[in-house]
Amino acid sequence: MRELFKREKTNPIITADKMPYSVNTVFNPGVAEHNGDVVLLLRVEDLQGQSHLTVARSKNGVDGWQIELKPLIFPQPGTDEYAYEQFGCEDSRITYIPEKDEYFICYTAYSPVGPGVATARTKDFVRVEKSGLIFPPNNKDAAIFPRKFNNKWVMLHRPVAGDIEHIWLTCSPDWIHWGEPKCLLPERGGPWWDAARVGAGAPPIETDEGWLIIYHGVKTTTSGAIYRLGLALVDRGNPYKLLVRYPRWVFGPTEPYEKQGDVSNVVYTCGAIVRGDELWMYYGGADTCVCLARAKLKDLLNEITNFEGASDPACSVSCGLG
Repeated sequence: MRELFKREKTNPIITADKMPYSVNTVFNPGVAEHNGDVVLLLRVEDLQGQSHLTVARSKNGVDGWQIELKPLIFPQPGTDEYAYEQFGCEDSRITYIPEKDEYFICYTAYSPVGPGVATARTKDFVRVEKSGLIFPPNNKDAAIFPRKFNNKWVMLHRPVAGDIEHIWLTCSPDWIHWGEPKCLLPERGGPWWDAARVGAGAPPIETDEGWLIIYHGVKTTTSGAIYRLGLALVDRGNPYKLLVRYPRWVFGPTEPYEKQGDVSNVVYTCGAIVRGDELWMYYGGADTCVCLARAKLKDLLNEITNFEGASDPACSVSCGLG
C-alpha cells in the first residue's frame, strides 16, 4: 500500500519528560491555529491515573513548544456541576466556529458512571467556559462541523450499545438540544481492520470533494487490540450523506513509539489542520507520546475517490437501518 502519511523525523514531538510538571504520559492532542501559533490541547495523564487537558503552543508546529504550567480543562471534584468529570477529562476535538469567532471543544468527561461527551468554548486558550455534559455515558469521540446545515449544527459522536460502537451523526439548533440521529459509519465486524469499533478522529475537514473524515478503527486479535486510522467522505452540503468509505486503513502503528507504551499498537488522532497543500495530523502513539504525520491533501482525496472498490459508501456493510 502506498504510504500517504509521512512521519515527522523528530517523532515523538512531545513526551512526558518535556512537560513542565510531573506526569505519566502525554498523548491524543486536539489541535487548532490561533494568533500565528499551532495550539495543541494535550491529554495529560497524571501520576494518579487521571487525565486533564493542557495547552502547548509552537510557532512552527514541530518544536519549540511552550507548555502551560496548569491545565486548561481539568476535573473539579466536589462540584455538582462537573461531577461527571470526576475521573478525568480526555481526548479533545477542537473546531473553530467562524460565525461565533470562538473555538468549540468536545471532550470526554469520565466518571464512575462511564465516559460521556462534554463541551467547552474558548476564544484564546487562556480562559475557557465549560458547558458540562451534553451526551450521557457511554458516549465519546465527539467532533462538530464548523458551520451550520439548514440552520442546524451537526456533530459526530460514538454512543455504545452493548458491544456495538458505530459513528453517529446528530444535529442541534442551539448547541443544547441534540436530535435527528443517524448511523454514519458502522463497525464492520469479521476480519476487517475496523471490525471491533470505530470512532471519529479529527473534526471534519472541508474540501472541494466533500468533508474529509479521519476515523480510528480497532481490530481485536489474540495479541490484543490494534488501533489504525481510515478515511471517509461525506457530502459537502449534507453531512448525513456518506459518499465514500475507503476500505483500507491509511495509517497504522509501525514505529517503536507507536507499538510500545502504556497501550501498545495504537495510533490515535484527535486533531488535524490544513497548512498549505498539506494535512498535518497530530496523534498519540501507544497512549504515551505526541507525534506528527503529514500528507498531501490532494493525495488523500485522489486515493479515496479513485480506489477501485471504494465507490460503495457502506463497503458492503450497513447499520441495518434500510
